[in-house]
Amino acid sequence: MKNSNRAGLSGKSFYVALSLCVAMVGAACFYAYNRTGKPRISSDSAAEYTMTLTSASTSSVTTHTTAAPMTAPVTAPTASTAAKPDDAEEAAAILRHTTEATTASEPPVSTPAPVEQAVMPTDGEIIQPFSCGELVKSPTTGVWQTHNGMDIAAPLGTEVVAVLDGTVSAVDADALLGVCVSILHADGTVTRYCNLNENLNVFAGQILERGTVIGTVGATAESESRMDDHLHFEVRKNDRYIDPAAFLRGEA
Repeated sequence: MKNSNRAGLSGKSFYVALSLCVAMVGAACFYAYNRTGKPRISSDSAAEYTMTLTSASTSSVTTHTTAAPMTAPVTAPTASTAAKPDDAEEAAAILRHTTEATTASEPPVSTPAPVEQAVMPTDGEIIQPFSCGELVKSPTTGVWQTHNGMDIAAPLGTEVVAVLDGTVSAVDADALLGVCVSILHADGTVTRYCNLNENLNVFAGQILERGTVIGTVGATAESESRMDDHLHFEVRKNDRYIDPAAFLRGEA
């Protein structure tokens, strides 16, 4: 009995020892794998690897912070973006229409008609000028009075002409200035030709052109009979007498 117990114990001890051996062999294999199976990095390789990572990281940061912003390249307009011929023609037509409409809406600029230059009523020297409202002594009557015209010396029979276009407004015989012809002009000015011969070439209401002969120098002005033969010429504008010489020069 005692021997059988020893035999059983001895068999159990064998299996326990065998299990411990297997466990030790497994532990040794696991330890050996950990020592030899994993890749090992040496200290030099680790330092080099660390420097590489650091350099790459620094270069990436520098490039990100210092790189200039990229701009899109300027390219010439392609056929798809350029104006089409039809569009250009349409734009030109619109411009012409707008210009014509603007021109039509603007009132036409009126150009003043050129001022017609007066001509002398007769050739000769001025022997008594316009007195500008001052009193002068009459060579014939000796009376101090205004001289409302100018006297142009001319022999009897010398032609007298209209100084501007106009209409004969009056033909009369003045007691002091003799036979007179008055002509109304477009601007309302009235020219008067006195001391004429009785044989006139015009009548009241007749339309005359500048330079038309209206008569000849006569001796019908009683108030100026002691003067040399002459034409007495007067100009009235806005119902007042003005200087005939200035009028003929275009200054009045």
